Amino acid sequence: ALNTGSSRDIFSMGEKSIIEAEPLRHSRPFSDREVDANLPYDFRKAVYLEVQSIEEPMFSYLIRFISKAVCSAKSIRADMGKNRSGGLTDDDIDDLLILVKGKGKVGGTRKRKREVQMPSAHIGLGWHSFDFKYDETTVQVTALLQRVGYPVGEAPVFFNSLVLFVDGSDQKPLLKLCQQATESETQQKENRVSLWRFDTKHQFWSRISRRMARSIDSIVLEEGVKKPLLDDLDWFLKDATRTFYAKHGIPYHRCYLLHGEPGTGKTSFMNSLAGHIQRNLCFIQMDKGMTDDTFRNAMTQLPALSMVVLEDVDALFTNHREADHNNSSLSFSGFLNCLDGLGAPDDVVICMTTNHPEKLDPAIMRPGRIDVKAEFKKPNKEIAAKYFLTFYPDAHEQAKVFGAAVGGRIAERKVSMAQLQHFFLACHRQEFQAEKASEYIKEFVFDDIKASSWSSSYG
Repeated sequence: ALNTGSSRDIFSMGEKSIIEAEPLRHSRPFSDREVDANLPYDFRKAVYLEVQSIEEPMFSYLIRFISKAVCSAKSIRADMGKNRSGGLTDDDIDDLLILVKGKGKVGGTRKRKREVQMPSAHIGLGWHSFDFKYDETTVQVTALLQRVGYPVGEAPVFFNSLVLFVDGSDQKPLLKLCQQATESETQQKENRVSLWRFDTKHQFWSRISRRMARSIDSIVLEEGVKKPLLDDLDWFLKDATRTFYAKHGIPYHRCYLLHGEPGTGKTSFMNSLAGHIQRNLCFIQMDKGMTDDTFRNAMTQLPALSMVVLEDVDALFTNHREADHNNSSLSFSGFLNCLDGLGAPDDVVICMTTNHPEKLDPAIMRPGRIDVKAEFKKPNKEIAAKYFLTFYPDAHEQAKVFGAAVGGRIAERKVSMAQLQHFFLACHRQEFQAEKASEYIKEFVFDDIKASSWSSSYG
């Protein structure tokens, strides 16, 4: 029911026209006449729920969930995925897993044919009906996706509204639908890692890609670094540990500080760790739009089962605890409050990284804000030999030769894990077997470690 007033006056002032009208008023998110014509029951005896397009991420969750449930939509939109180019589909990941586990054919010189993916069908404007199952109950849900008003904004967009109807007076089916739509989007799948990023402008989390999880065994670190971290996480994620936290009133979150020079494996370890503990990998990009309120919203609206990554935390603040406004507008107290204060999230793993731990304020380093610190060092010859074996399994003699050959450069701090990764990619490109690779290292020229672009890829 919409009331725009009985009349409106239009008059001119120079080149501008001004429209005087009464404010728009409505008591329902739809037209009574349209609903009466399309809904198979009386809406006055039904429950309806509206979710607006500005209510992200719920709007997107519901659109994707309903699009899968509606079998024969007459009105559809072709969706290629907001960031499809940056990730893999589930079918792509399944194909890769078959190859990685040795159940498919690997090799050859032919380039892989990259096919354009067929878009997914999302419901379009109009009316859609589907059966929704929950708690051994099935109900029919009718959805109205409508566009309201004129396009607005610098890059003009329309305001869309999704209204869901169920017959009767029970609210539970619609609330359960929202719950299942959220679970479907945020639950972590085996052998996959979902990457999420927080939109500081519109203040919501969105999944930007899904990738094949990297095996934790492929990350080669000193046992004094890797094993204590994994043991601590295994302890933290136990049900008994969560119960202990709750019993003693301790906020249930764990924060790790990974520090070391660029290229020593911090980023790679975090990516692998998210797959190992089956958590959503959530990145918070610190920019000028990151204020105290924005950071608090990011931390309180995290997807379920999250692992948050805060990179280069030493660059956030000056020596006087003031925000470095080139990086963010976040205050020091606002940052601390979201680590262990009233704004701290529950059931979350936080990983912070820095190349300069000595620059961090002591207030950040204290227990409760950072629970475990781990230094990522440049590899020694033993680590280099182990890394060799991840590319050439069972080639133990060649691994020893490789470790000895690269040991001198490592001792002079001229080789990082990122550069070793670069070397093995070069070997694969030239199809070198283990013996050839162990000899090739003697003549291989590494880039300057400070200039190497591979530092950022290995982390």
